[in-house]
Amino acid sequence: MKANLSTARKITAGRVALLVAAGLMLGTASAHAETTPAPTPSATSKAPTQFQLDRAAYKDALEAYISNRQASQAQFKAAMATYIEARKSYHAARTAIGTTFKSELALAKSTREAAIAAATTPEAKLAANNAAKAAVTAATAKRDAAVTALGAEPVAPAKPVLGAKPTPPAKPTKPAKSGN
Repeated sequence: MKANLSTARKITAGRVALLVAAGLMLGTASAHAETTPAPTPSATSKAPTQFQLDRAAYKDALEAYISNRQASQAQFKAAMATYIEARKSYHAARTAIGTTFKSELALAKSTREAAIAAATTPEAKLAANNAAKAAVTAATAKRDAAVTALGAEPVAPAKPVLGAKPTPPAKPTKPAKSGN
């Protein structure tokens, strides 16, 4: 049993040595191979066909279209981010104006109710009502002035117009074979 194991090791070690030697020989054989020069175009090479020229023009137009589209989309994305921030700011300011207006109306109402409750004559009640109307008018004017000073609500930017995507040139058709 012990002899079979050492023989198996020798065979395996021999095979490994053979594989390494073969690998080295193949590696050095390719290092000694001659290098062939790159083919140079001959003076009789064909001029490009109309299809090849059209295809090159199409590729250029497509690259320009893609570049324009990416730039337009990036610009639109930045404009949308600016618009969203402006809209949030506008609505926050508009909400603050509305809150202030409501609190001024509530104050005018509570002042009027307290004055009417304390009034003993119809003239005093009339004066309390007139004071409340004046307070409401003043609060309304103040609110309207604040909204006017705030300006118009921001307008969303328009989506970019990308134009038409270039169309690829039509492939030339091969002439039909004549069967004589």
